[in-house]
Amino acid sequence: MEIKIGQIKVVESIEEHADFLHSRLRKMDKREIWLHDASPSDVLHCPLQHNHKTLTALYNNEPMCMFGTVAIDDTNDAIVWALGSDLIDENKKSFYKASLQVVNMLQADFTKIWNVVPCDHLQTIAWLKKLQFNISNEYFSLKNIPMLYFSRCNNQKSMATVH
Repeated sequence: MEIKIGQIKVVESIEEHADFLHSRLRKMDKREIWLHDASPSDVLHCPLQHNHKTLTALYNNEPMCMFGTVAIDDTNDAIVWALGSDLIDENKKSFYKASLQVVNMLQADFTKIWNVVPCDHLQTIAWLKKLQFNISNEYFSLKNIPMLYFSRCNNQKSMATVH
């Protein structure tokens, strides 16, 4: 599978993408990983080792971001994630267009995709809103950092019953 969106090519992730990207992650992505008591290498390699759906955005054949979903047992929901390098900030418009298509592809198999984000990661929150994620108004604390849930549901017709 390969999709070309402007200067960005989206492909299925391989171990070499995780090897390349884990030491080049943006500061805010490293902070989110720290909040979950993990390491950059582990969070990028683990989904590949467990065969979770994982995609890489390449800019000039260099990994700029890895995206993925991890299905939640006994539900039709998944945790969605994206971790990237400073190439994202250097190519914001192209990255947004590519990430919208990637999120649509990742969403296809699930009713709802969701995760959490620190309240002070305003750039990430703005990007999530552009990608049609709903951001919770209520926060919770993780390592004394206020966090917000975000989620996105598949477009489904209302199942409301009229009486």
